[in-house]
Amino acid sequence: MAAKARQRVKKKNKMLLFAVSFVIFLFLSVIGGYFSLLYAGEKMIDTTKLEDLKAEPSIIYDKNGKEMMSLVRQKNSDYVPFSQISPMLIDALLSVEDKRFYEHKGIDMIRIGGAIINDIQKGSLAEGGSTITQQLARRVFLSLEKTFWRKTKEVSIAIALERNYSKDQILEMYLNQIYFGEGVYGVGDAAKLYFDKKPSDLTISEAAMLAAIPKAPSTYSPFANPEKAKERRDTILRLMYEDGHITNEQKEKAQAEPLPKEHKNTTENSSKNVNRAFIDYVFREAEARYNVTEEELYRGGWSVYTTLEPNIQDAMVKAYANEKNFPKPGPKRAVESAMVVVDAKNGGIAALMGGRNYTAKGFNYATDMARQPGSSFKPLAVYAPAIDTDIHKWNAHSMLSNKRQSFNGYEPRNYNGKYSESISMMRALINSDNVPAVWLLNEIGVKTGMNYIEKFGIELSPDDRNLAIALGGLSKGTSPLKMAQAYTTFANGGVMAEAHIIEKLENKRSGVEHVFEAKENRVLKPEAAWEVHTMLERAVQEGTGRAAKISGRPVAGKTGTTQSIAGDSGVNKDAWFVGYTPEYVGAVWMGFDPEDKQHLMRQGSSLTAKMFSMVLGEGLKGVKSRGFEPPAGIQRQQEEEKEEVLPVQLAADMTLDEDKLKVVLSWIGGSPDYTYDVYRFTDNPENREKVASGLREMSYVDTLNGPTMYKYIVVPRDADGEEKTPSNVAEINMSQLENLLREGEHHDDGQMQDGDIPIDGGMDNGEWPGQGNGNGGNGQGNGNGGNNGNGNNGQPDGQPPVAPPDIVPPGEGDSQSPPQGIELPPPPDQGQQPGSDGFNG
Repeated sequence: MAAKARQRVKKKNKMLLFAVSFVIFLFLSVIGGYFSLLYAGEKMIDTTKLEDLKAEPSIIYDKNGKEMMSLVRQKNSDYVPFSQISPMLIDALLSVEDKRFYEHKGIDMIRIGGAIINDIQKGSLAEGGSTITQQLARRVFLSLEKTFWRKTKEVSIAIALERNYSKDQILEMYLNQIYFGEGVYGVGDAAKLYFDKKPSDLTISEAAMLAAIPKAPSTYSPFANPEKAKERRDTILRLMYEDGHITNEQKEKAQAEPLPKEHKNTTENSSKNVNRAFIDYVFREAEARYNVTEEELYRGGWSVYTTLEPNIQDAMVKAYANEKNFPKPGPKRAVESAMVVVDAKNGGIAALMGGRNYTAKGFNYATDMARQPGSSFKPLAVYAPAIDTDIHKWNAHSMLSNKRQSFNGYEPRNYNGKYSESISMMRALINSDNVPAVWLLNEIGVKTGMNYIEKFGIELSPDDRNLAIALGGLSKGTSPLKMAQAYTTFANGGVMAEAHIIEKLENKRSGVEHVFEAKENRVLKPEAAWEVHTMLERAVQEGTGRAAKISGRPVAGKTGTTQSIAGDSGVNKDAWFVGYTPEYVGAVWMGFDPEDKQHLMRQGSSLTAKMFSMVLGEGLKGVKSRGFEPPAGIQRQQEEEKEEVLPVQLAADMTLDEDKLKVVLSWIGGSPDYTYDVYRFTDNPENREKVASGLREMSYVDTLNGPTMYKYIVVPRDADGEEKTPSNVAEINMSQLENLLREGEHHDDGQMQDGDIPIDGGMDNGEWPGQGNGNGGNGQGNGNGGNNGNGNNGQPDGQPPVAPPDIVPPGEGDSQSPPQGIELPPPPDQGQQPGSDGFNG
């Protein structure tokens, strides 16, 4: 028994010795680790970095490797000592960033604990728990990547900073080094930039605004995002009140103060003529795709190789600077517009226009807008899906129903009121008829169409499950960038090129390199993509996209408009053109934002098509023209469309331009190979006078020098000069002139309004077919009228479409647009349909 007792005591002593040893070891480890942290922190502090962060500037290059912009960090004009910084700014900063700043020793364990819990809950490394001292350590001495090892170094440096500097000195260094957006570091330059004041003169409201920015300079910029900036500023003012720094009266007064307004030259850059929308999108993609923030880029040392093609961008800037390229402005604002051009093969964004009056970090209409695309959506939602699903059953020459009909309550109308038993798919797309597109989507199934739309990279909502998507009737809409990206599929043999703006991003100093990796994104079979392409090429040659023609270059594409609900049936809400050459794909949009009864757009997609032609035509000067090449293994089809050439139909409308009476002539039909002679006469056609000859374009403006009211006729000639069947005799239509005089306005651009000239049907003494029918003059456009059904809403395929109440009926009559965008006034009593290829078409 005694032996066992001695063994138990011996065992206990060993365990006690082990425990004591472990505690001593743990204590020494903690002490050693602490001093190791202090030692490491002391070693990592480089006081020269506290004096100046500036490295070599980051350089942004264009597609050709030429420098287009230098991101020069604004050097602090004056280092502002702590005594010259408004106490209100200190209070605001501490209230929102570090309430216990004067209590902790560089590390706030309470905040860190909360941050760890938050990280565990979110399953990510959230940026939380850092004190101002840690932020200074991170911003000055460490990279911004989020790793636990970086956090350890950050803690070590923060402890060392607290040992070597006072609290006021740390705040002083922090406020002189922190990034405030727009390339500006330091409170001195920030106060001048945003308020044109010294830091000592800031008001409570201004101090809170400055304190709001550093957390996310782009997000909380009062220039770029005033709503978010005000919300954060007001939150900080509330925190200042809760912390006892200001009274409730001061809080409410400060929250009522306006935000600072942006003034000229606020954004520093060293390059001339740099498009700010393009640069802002570079910042966005660098952070979103490669996790490199704007702040890091401004720190310097980065080389950013972009996809910008300077000739295209310059041409776009030039075209957008000319007000004559846009519809007449309203009393309070002008028509907005955006355009994007991407490389047809690799998706690189060659040029970008975010809006006519884009401001730094502002809303980008080219990338962020969501508007209904009208008939430019038909190839994506209907024709490509049908052909790709079964090319033997559906192709360009397949016959589609063109009868006026109801699809379980949804009754699309053709803009010109003309219908037939059937029509080829090719001719339906050229004419931009609505009924065949809806009929075909009904045949292949709405689900099939939606699946392909999502393959094209365009997001849909459950409300889009209806036949209206055939005509671009989306509940949320889409952007020019998404449309351009989708159309690369037709130019690229069925493979959609991912739109991007950065090819390579590298920092040799830190050994970081990011390279864009293209992914195979096949949407269509090669033969299906080529089949759709052939139709889109014809649509530009002789159909809705004629204004997009570029002399000496092949062009393919599709127009689109949506009908306004704020005006009559002659008003468009949106006008689109999406098209491409063998080199580039471009998407153009125009429209009032917002639209109201004082701001209505009476022009259509002839303007957007013309903008495409101007930008690409100018931008491709000097580039050798080449034709579209079919995908490997596919023979180019030489077979002409199996339908006779349509007769030439002529319309003549009187208008007033610069106090001169002019007759706008425009015609449709004929053949792409024809040239045209224009004649006028008074009574006897045999005594006709030739006023123009050898015209390739299908429009002409005749200026009248007297009161004579002529009649007109157009004579087509084939490639051999042989005269073909003349057009109808067109008498001058006076209704447009009467409208102009009555309204007291006219359009200087002379653009033809979509939907003015019907594609099919005969003419008799200048009268238009389809007058007075269910489509004309009732403001319903395609019969939708903004109230009829838009297809089914969440119904299974084949079930009756139910009208989503929030869909704005798109529509367009682009099929009538003359190639140079000449606006032909609407024929009398027709009930002009500006949406022949949208809901109205």
